[in-house]
Amino acid sequence: MSMSFVFCKFLLVIAATKNLLLLTSASIIYEGQARFTILSAQLIRLEWSLTNEFFDGKTWLVQSRQIQPIPPSFTVTRNDTHLRIDTNFITLEYLRNATTTFSQHNIRVTIRVNVIKGETVVWNAIPGEEYDGNLLGTLRTLDGSRDSKLELDCRNQPLNDLHCTYGVISRRGYVLIDDTHRPQFDNDSRWPWIINKQYSPPDPSHCQIVSIEERRNCGSSNNNINQYECELRGCCFIFPSSCFYSLQSQQDLYLFGHGHAYSQALFEFTRLTGSIPLPPRYIFGIFFSRYWAYAEYEERQIITEYIQHDIPLDVLVIDMDWHKTFYKLLSNGTQDQADQEIGWTGYTFDKHLFPNPVKFFQWCKQLGLKNALNLHPASGIQPWEEKYTAMAYAMGIDPSTAHYVPFNVTDKHYSSSLSDIILNPLQQAGVDLWWLDWQQGEKGWMNNIPYTNPTFWLNHIFFTDPHHQDRRAVILHRWGGLGNHRYQVGFSGDVVPSWDALSFQPRFTATAANVGYGYWSHDLGGHTEEPDPELYIRWIQWGTFSPMFRIHCTKNANNDRRLWTFPWIYQNNLARFTRLRQALIPYLYTAARHTYDSGLSIVLPLYYYYPEHDEAYSYSNQYYFGQNIFVSPITQPINITTGLVHNWPIWFPPDFQWVNFFTSDLSSTSTMKSFTIDEMPVYAQVGSIIPLLPEPKSHRERIGRAQQIPQSLLLYTLIGGSSKGSGYVYDDDGSTIAYQDSSRSTSAITRFNYTVSVNTLQFTIFPASGSFSTFPTSRTYEIQLRGIFPATNVLINNVNISFKPFNELINSQNSITNSYTYDGSTLSIIIYIRQAVSTSELVEIEVELSGSISNPLLVRTPISFISLLNRCQSAKARLDYEWGIRTVYMDDYPLLLDAAATGLRITHRPSTAKRELNAFYNKRMPGACNELATKIDNIDPNIRNILLVQLQCNLFTKKKLNEIWNFKKSSRN
Repeated sequence: MSMSFVFCKFLLVIAATKNLLLLTSASIIYEGQARFTILSAQLIRLEWSLTNEFFDGKTWLVQSRQIQPIPPSFTVTRNDTHLRIDTNFITLEYLRNATTTFSQHNIRVTIRVNVIKGETVVWNAIPGEEYDGNLLGTLRTLDGSRDSKLELDCRNQPLNDLHCTYGVISRRGYVLIDDTHRPQFDNDSRWPWIINKQYSPPDPSHCQIVSIEERRNCGSSNNNINQYECELRGCCFIFPSSCFYSLQSQQDLYLFGHGHAYSQALFEFTRLTGSIPLPPRYIFGIFFSRYWAYAEYEERQIITEYIQHDIPLDVLVIDMDWHKTFYKLLSNGTQDQADQEIGWTGYTFDKHLFPNPVKFFQWCKQLGLKNALNLHPASGIQPWEEKYTAMAYAMGIDPSTAHYVPFNVTDKHYSSSLSDIILNPLQQAGVDLWWLDWQQGEKGWMNNIPYTNPTFWLNHIFFTDPHHQDRRAVILHRWGGLGNHRYQVGFSGDVVPSWDALSFQPRFTATAANVGYGYWSHDLGGHTEEPDPELYIRWIQWGTFSPMFRIHCTKNANNDRRLWTFPWIYQNNLARFTRLRQALIPYLYTAARHTYDSGLSIVLPLYYYYPEHDEAYSYSNQYYFGQNIFVSPITQPINITTGLVHNWPIWFPPDFQWVNFFTSDLSSTSTMKSFTIDEMPVYAQVGSIIPLLPEPKSHRERIGRAQQIPQSLLLYTLIGGSSKGSGYVYDDDGSTIAYQDSSRSTSAITRFNYTVSVNTLQFTIFPASGSFSTFPTSRTYEIQLRGIFPATNVLINNVNISFKPFNELINSQNSITNSYTYDGSTLSIIIYIRQAVSTSELVEIEVELSGSISNPLLVRTPISFISLLNRCQSAKARLDYEWGIRTVYMDDYPLLLDAAATGLRITHRPSTAKRELNAFYNKRMPGACNELATKIDNIDPNIRNILLVQLQCNLFTKKKLNEIWNFKKSSRN
């Protein structure tokens, strides 16, 4: 058998071509009725057409076929029977004389899953095999969900209207995406529109000869499609619900053969289907929302309460009661002319509640707040709407007939008129964000265009509305299917509060990264009823470390999410995490830019970085939060006999040492840890420098902070015994699409690092790379070096700065001089750079330390000083609360009181830090445990047990001290 070889290696830069959808002919191989396009070494397009007609335009999914600037290297080999294509990762073999569409009889693709180990997997074109091992994606909504059993494996998901979508990564090593006959876009660059294209049913004879085993589902993995929809797609239908391709069906497939290189798969997916856009900066702030008929004066009062309670707020969401609602008519079952529930659709402010909405919006904007309004657009424009007459004329309806303007989402003229006449004027008045609360069904709205649904299409037309101009678009809506990642952000729907529902959300959110849908927001606390306070605390903690922070609930007098409506003993915890969320915005926004560049979402499953570790898959509620932090949210109640969540599973990835974000506990070999209601498993790589917002000078300054480019930064440095560390912060204007323009400077990155040599720490703030018109020319800084002994001297650019006593309520904010201090409760050196430094110049800080960063008093497992100190203080408070109930007396527990005050004593006299810590571990903690066990008269036995367990008194027996914590020699350095 003679063989001919053609070697194809190309240096032609695709960027030089004008059409990013049709690649150069050198990347395309034709064979009979098949066409293969090598998009990258791991991504191949496979097409088959009986008539050799192939589509090269934009589809609902595909936006560009330029995956990389230089085409990949590959070889093409032909012999008498087969075509073979080889890249470094994929081998494709195809039968040259094939006369039917792709099947196990004519095509085979071998993917090298692990080149080093020689592991391979084969796609044999057997229907359904591509779903095995898929790491799943997401679905439309969590509406009505009350537990963790919602099915994400689309083969087993019975509801077709959830648009269940598989991920573009698979543990098996490959994924197949079917783009056959998917909706196409026209060439209107201003506002791309769907082409109403339908397909004829195939010849029945081509359907009948396809065996059951060889039927490839036409579009849906669960095959839950009716005959009418199936035939619109040009597919075979056999009763009761089998919809599949015929032997002569056209095929347009994308094979992602990335093995376990999941990050590369997501990068190439977002090059193919469009980048994940960078939302406006304010999106990462604090949302308040409640389904309630608030009047303007009540909304003003709520904002005032936020200020009074020192709680941050960035976005005010008004549910459907902003417009006319007709609840009395609705209660009688009245429907509007569109046969929808009357009052759900509305575009006209209820002037009884908002007499002057423009003035209200102006008032909000003066505070720095953004405004969002809820929409249910299915009823079109009813005759009572303020803009009805203009819309009726625009759509050729005589307004005197009082006939409503029907909702027609696929009619570009209707959508343009809706935008021009109604939506854009409201946006000009002050609406920043539309909440598209579509709940009117997924069928019958799209003019019979196959594969379409109103959720996806509404997302497209609202997000791409030309009225946005250079403003960054953003919407709040549900998932509409693969490709919906281009239209952020997500609203997951109306969840029933429960521990099960909470436990599902971290996994659900992280898994959505597998389809690029990285900005799910959830009704924190659930939606339908008031959550238990402990459940609400855990939901707020999870929300703090989720893509968005949005509280919301349904209309019920006993259902509210404002923090101050919960019992006061829980309010401090709720407020602490809400404030932290706003402080995290510089870190979040930096991570969001990384998402735009890489396709990797802020909340990301562990297996992206550790694909060969089984734990990265089994610890499915644990996730990366940005590039430096992982989180394992607590999603179960505490044990009432100990006040702890016991044996909470945590996996510490092996190539880093990890330090708790709050307590400086270091990672250990143990994968089970215990946490109080005030604690949360959030860990950062040791040496991480996390950019945060510092504490504001006043309560008022917490309002509207999210949208501001920081003039001051807190560099939260988690030493954890590491002699080096680094971090960076990204900035742009936060509101326009200029960030997408790579031809000019539209953003800035500021990097920081530190190194420790002997007992000298060198901290460097580098000049910003890049700039833009509103980037601060200078900044102030607060640098917290956590888990470290006090400084003996600090220099900034070789100039000594003075020491000031620590004051947590002032933080030197009213000072204009640089200084440093020490907080004994967190073992932190805090450096205040209050004289603003140029963002274009190098800043070097030299810190002389009084002890080694690796001293055992600082780097200890299984529990740190900060954790024990906090628990001692909580124990003191718990005993105080027994006064008048089962009173105990402080005279019986002086060592517990001394232990609880250790941090404050160190703060008062930093030079005593080592002596105080030695006394804490060797005298006060053992003594406090002894007091609790034997000395306190009248103590409730249940409380005694709780406190003994929380203080981990089992570690402070004499035997344990001798075995584990012999500090007298080791801590003298």
